[in-house]
Order: sequence, then C-alpha cells, then structure tokens
Amino acid sequence: MARGKQQINLTTITLAKASDFLKQAQVREVISCKNIPGFHLMKLATGGVWRYRYSDNTGKRRVATVGKYSHIKPEAAAEIVHDWIINGIDPLADKTDRRQKAQKAVTDTERRTLRYYLENYYKPHMERSWKYENAKANYGRLVKHFAKLLDRDMATFDKADIDEWQREIEGKGRTYTTVKRTYGALKTLLRHAVQNGAIDVDPLAKHKLLEPKLSDQEREKSDPKQSERRMLTHDEIAAIHNGLDLFADEIREQRRSSRKHGKAYLPDLDLQNYPHWFIPFCQLALHTGLRPGDLYTLKWEELNLTFGRLTKTCEKTAHAARRQRKPTVVDLKLNDTIKAVMAGWHKDKGKPKGGLVFPSPVTGLTMDGKAHRKPWKRVKELGGLPDTLNFYSLRHHFISALLANGVSVFVVAKLVGHKGPEMILEHYGHLCPDQAAEALDIVARSVTATNSHKADESGAEGTRIPKAPNHKMN
Repeated sequence: MARGKQQINLTTITLAKASDFLKQAQVREVISCKNIPGFHLMKLATGGVWRYRYSDNTGKRRVATVGKYSHIKPEAAAEIVHDWIINGIDPLADKTDRRQKAQKAVTDTERRTLRYYLENYYKPHMERSWKYENAKANYGRLVKHFAKLLDRDMATFDKADIDEWQREIEGKGRTYTTVKRTYGALKTLLRHAVQNGAIDVDPLAKHKLLEPKLSDQEREKSDPKQSERRMLTHDEIAAIHNGLDLFADEIREQRRSSRKHGKAYLPDLDLQNYPHWFIPFCQLALHTGLRPGDLYTLKWEELNLTFGRLTKTCEKTAHAARRQRKPTVVDLKLNDTIKAVMAGWHKDKGKPKGGLVFPSPVTGLTMDGKAHRKPWKRVKELGGLPDTLNFYSLRHHFISALLANGVSVFVVAKLVGHKGPEMILEHYGHLCPDQAAEALDIVARSVTATNSHKADESGAEGTRIPKAPNHKMN
C-alpha cells in the first residue's frame, strides 16, 4: 500500500526538494505540497517541521504539527495528513482528547492510591461511624504499618506486597495476632473502596497471610494471658471492697477540707451514698462482668431497678445494626446486693428517669474510655492489691466464677454478650475441663440404663439373650 502511494506521488515534496529547501530557506519559510492542500514543510532554526493547515468544524483556521523533518520522511508525513483528511479527523481536537484522557488516567490513578482514599474517604467514614478512639487508632495503624503502600494504586496490590510487609513487620518483633489485626484493617478499607467504586475488585480478596512462625504458634498454644482469666481470690475480693471503702473515706475527707476552707458551696458528700462515680461503677462491673465501654454508655433506661434487670446492647456489636445485623444484647437479672448499690447511686443522682448512669461530672456527657484507670489505681493502692491487677480482671472473675460453678458455656456466653460459646471455650476452656467428662458420664448413664432395662427383660443381669427369629412356613 505504501509502495503504491509512493508510485502515485502522494506529495510533491520529495526528499531531495525538502533537503535543498532547508539548506537555502530562511527561518519560518515554507514549501507547500501541490497534491495535499495545507500540507507543508517549515524551516526552523535547526532543521524543519512537517505541518498541516486546515479549517475545523467551526471554520476556524488551525495548524497541526505532524512531526520533525529529521524523524519523518516526506511520504510518511504525507500519509499521516492524507489519513486525517479521508477519515475526517481533526488532529488538534484528537490530540486534546488524548491529552485529557491521559490526564484523567493520571488523576484516577492518584485517587486510587491508598493515601488519597484513606484521607478523603475512609478516615471521614470512620470518624462518622466509629468511636473517636477506635477511628483514631485504626487510622494510625494503617498509616504506620502500610507506609510503603500509601502512594500505590490500591488496584495494584498483590501477594508479593503483603508477604514482604508481613516478613518486615514480624522482623520487628510483632506477634502474629498483631499481624492479623493490622492486615484485617487494610482488608476492611479495601472492601469499603470496592463498595464506593474507587476500585473494581479487592486485589487481596483471595490472599491469605503466611503461616505464623513457630514461636507464634507456641505462644498461641501457651496463651500467656491464661493466668489473667481466673477467679479472683477471697483475699483479692476483700481487698477491692476495702479499697473502695477507703477511697470513699478519702474523697469525703477531701471534700470536708474544701468546704472548711472557703468552698462551702460544694455539695456535702457525707450526705451521699457514694462520693465518687467509680465506686458504683466498680461494683457494677464486679457483679455483672460488663466491659468498661458498656458501663460508660449504660443508660438508666437499660437499668431497670424496679424489676432488677439490666438489658444492654454491647458497644462492640452496636455497629451491627448499621449493617442490618442483630447486635449482641446482655440481659441480666440483678442480685439484691448490686440492686441496692445502684438504687443508692440513683438516689445520689437525683433519681433521673433517663440519661447516662455514669455521666462525666464535668460535661454530663460520656466520659473518656480511660477515665476509670486513675481511681482504679488508687483503689488498688489503698486495698493493697498488686498494680498489675487489671480492671478487666473483674470481667474475667465474673466469667470464671460462672464456669467454675458448672454454668453452661452457652449460658455464660449469653450473659456476657458473646454471640456464641466459641470465645468462652477458647479463652476460658481451662476452667471447665470437667464439663466434657460430665457430659460423657451422662451419655454413659443413659446407655447403661438402657442396657439394664433390656437385661431385666431378658431375665439375666448384664447380658441379653437374643431371641431366635420367628420363621413362618409357607
């Protein structure tokens, strides 16, 4: 085809004519093609350039650059212009369109980076839907652990990226549990990006982490926190109560001193059942096993003192309602002791009909999730308890006491706000090793009773004489 076009002389500007023209012409002087109107060669300060002068659809005169003389021979340049003409192409408009598409591709790639999506979409989503401290922690986790991927297109993430990341983070001493939690945070972000149309598919949907190192496997088997999941001793329980009493005395004495030295306007705490919110807060945790987060958000509407019942939607699963799933609800009958404690606190607060049970003394709003740490530390000091005793030990005690007294793991799971018994069995199974044996004994007794019954029918104890088959003669 190209040879045929050369034979019919597509352009009158031959290679020889072009070479002679560029040697003799002045800068910006042109030589035009007689066969293709508008096609010409223009002299530059160094060399020349092929150009095409035409009118666009609006009638505006325009000039498109075909290419440099040194890069394109006359016939090749003429073929390009000839194709534009016979195909009705506006070369400058086509060039603009290509440039815009290229710019859009660059912009789309930038918007698909982990950093852009995290900052502009996922972070606002977390701040809107999550607890402040959880959103802040998760944002920090993603930025810190995936720094090398922040400026990468999320659609290009692959197995090699995650394997390299896992080896690097484990090399810094992070446990496999931390690796799983951090990787889970990235996976959740990617699913959100797919739902929002930022990327078409999750590139890591089928990727699994490398197997945990042997040291991590041994650590999981040994469960170093198992020692914390236990019943508190009688001495520890007594020390907690003693610490709370001494803490109350200390707070009251401080208030007496303040009232005596110019602050008589402050309420007299000697007239109140509990001079500090932490005292009933701690007592309720001890008697119900509620998590601190659930205590902070507990409302009087969920604590029915008339019927002695506590019904609380667990904060850890409250987000399930937004996803049209059923959140976990703790439903407990209060014993007389804790019911009396909470009735006294209710009276101290002016017998409110609603609102938070433990509001901030300053703002009246929900307190910070760490507000209990300081008074708990003081109670431990006053009661002579070890500083290592965590407030969460009260929940561990609640669960352990139930299991140790033979309460079914299914019932315990329901009482403490778990959807199933799996977590209880995994973390507290060491407290109820006899339950499986007891279950087998129940089955054994049922089997033994059946055999004994049949043995009585046969007339021999412990054996059964089979009856001969009754054949009918035809």
